Amino acid sequence: MVKHAPLFAQILFQSSLAVMYVITRVAFERGMSRFIFVTYRQAIATLAISPFAYFLDKNKRPPMTLKDLGKIFILGLLGVPLSQILYFSGLYYTSSTFAATIMNLIPALAFVMAFLLRMEKVNLRSLRGQAKVVGTIICVSGAMIMTLIKGPVLGFLGFLKNPTALSDLLVTNSAVVMKDNWTLGPILLVLSVTAYSTWIVYQAWTFKDYPAQLSLTAMMLGMGTIQSAVISVIFDRSSAWKLGWNFELFTYAYSGIMCSALAFFIQSWCIKKRGPVFAAAFNPLCTVLVAILEPIILHVDVHVGSVVGMFLIICGLYFVLWGKAKDRKPAKILPTQNEETREEKKESGEGGIVLGMISENQNEGVVLEMISGNQNKDEIKN
Repeated sequence: MVKHAPLFAQILFQSSLAVMYVITRVAFERGMSRFIFVTYRQAIATLAISPFAYFLDKNKRPPMTLKDLGKIFILGLLGVPLSQILYFSGLYYTSSTFAATIMNLIPALAFVMAFLLRMEKVNLRSLRGQAKVVGTIICVSGAMIMTLIKGPVLGFLGFLKNPTALSDLLVTNSAVVMKDNWTLGPILLVLSVTAYSTWIVYQAWTFKDYPAQLSLTAMMLGMGTIQSAVISVIFDRSSAWKLGWNFELFTYAYSGIMCSALAFFIQSWCIKKRGPVFAAAFNPLCTVLVAILEPIILHVDVHVGSVVGMFLIICGLYFVLWGKAKDRKPAKILPTQNEETREEKKESGEGGIVLGMISENQNEGVVLEMISGNQNKDEIKN
């Protein structure tokens, strides 16, 4: 049973994400503000993780410098207000399935950024290098198909629908009208994953050897919460700040605890046990679960273009992951790297094993492995 614990942990994590996408969509139909949702969500996540960061990192947290504070400000801005507000605004205008599928683009986009910044090397003569490039192209093609081609509705999924959608039972504010916008929504989602990919690369570049990962996570979440609150006050002056014992409060708490704070612990533990490729390989499970839940619970139609694009993005993701899995194998069999050295590298966070495990998207661990893997290999050879 212990042997399969990482497997069950990943299934729990991906199921939690799938539920979050659906209930968030329902909450938006009730009139919940996207801006205020991000603010409360990150505030709850910060409160949940800060006590652990304070006690567990007490003896290894370095002094905070003005330069480090500036870096944390940029990371908070990229990782919370820009990526999440754009993302949930895109979810508001599209669908839960579409938004969940677009998240699979993050490893490919971060790979391209790392390559352009010369942080990732690609040998096009090798099979693994070709797999990463082809996988990236397939991912982007799938996203374009989902964005530009809708196609006919898949009628055979109609039998899954309940007589009454969950959103019909929970929506009490009839003045709120959800308006789909399949031009603006996909653009916002692409901008969101671009900002998130930039956050991954920037974090790997600036805090690769930071010893207190939990503290760094808490500081970034706290900074992002403050930034999101400022943006919310500027762009949304509604009365939605008032908390009550309602479905919106449940959405804030569930997404903040289960899909932000708890996600950090689950992902870090799984990556430590099985590696980043294992963790990222489960990401399409969330997409599939959302694609099943959304027609049943929300009565959302599924189009042919969405299914084809989803399939291409998942296939492209596995191409990229396969290429990175092959990149990691030579370092494990080199005789000059003993078990003690490998354990020291795990504890210090080298190779992208620990860095970046903050939010709901686990693919960042793989991308950080992409970014820093080549440098580690050079160090081993020397």
